[in-house]
Formats: sequence, structure tokens, C-alpha cells
Amino acid sequence: MKSIPNTKKILLFISLGLFFIFSCPSIILAHPPKGLTAEYDIANQRLTVRIDHGSFAPSMHYINKVEVKNNTQAVINQTYKSQPDKNPFEYTYEIPAKVGDVLEITASCNFYGSKTISITIGKPAK
Repeated sequence: MKSIPNTKKILLFISLGLFFIFSCPSIILAHPPKGLTAEYDIANQRLTVRIDHGSFAPSMHYINKVEVKNNTQAVINQTYKSQPDKNPFEYTYEIPAKVGDVLEITASCNFYGSKTISITIGKPAK
């Protein structure tokens, strides 16, 4: 049986690598959210979540899940199939909460990683 010369093996390896890079760029460029912030409007019982997750292909590489817990109890488990083209972007959820409650928010990338933050509900502004 004839073996493949080293030069052809190297070219084959490079070709396969380039094929993978160019056919699956969103996997290679996958990353968790860069930024995650949240504000709670106690008067309207509304949580606004701001996510910084840049993507060249927001229908292929996107934030696929946002989870919210209120004092460790799951209250939101929202899944998505894409993300807005604009970055950063916001999602708004109606969540009943009171002063002193702790909201834990997690945003997850469909390919790789997540980011979690917590906010404590304060007194409403007068």
C-alpha cells in the first residue's frame, strides 16, 4: 500500500481546516454575552434586560435563552431562535417583585457560554 507524501498530508490538513473555518464561522466565533445589565421598574413590575452579544449571523449565533429567578425561584425561562440585529439589545419581562427581592438573570449563547447577574429590588423613586 502506498503512503501519502508528507506535503500532501499537510495540504489535506490545511484544506480541511480552512473548510471548517469557512463553513462554520459562527461556531468558531461563538462567545458568551459580553455584557449583561438589568433594571427593574417597581411601579410597573417590569424588568428590562440589556444584552451585549455581537454576532455576524444573529439567526445562527445568538442568545437562545434568558432565565430569571426571583429569590431562587424560576419565574422566566424564555427561549429564542435568533437575536435582534442591533447590538446591544433589550428584552422586557413583566415580573411581580417587591423591595428586597433578588432577581438573578442569566443570558445564554446557543453555541457557547452564558453570563449571570443579580439585582436587588430597591425602593421606588418618589
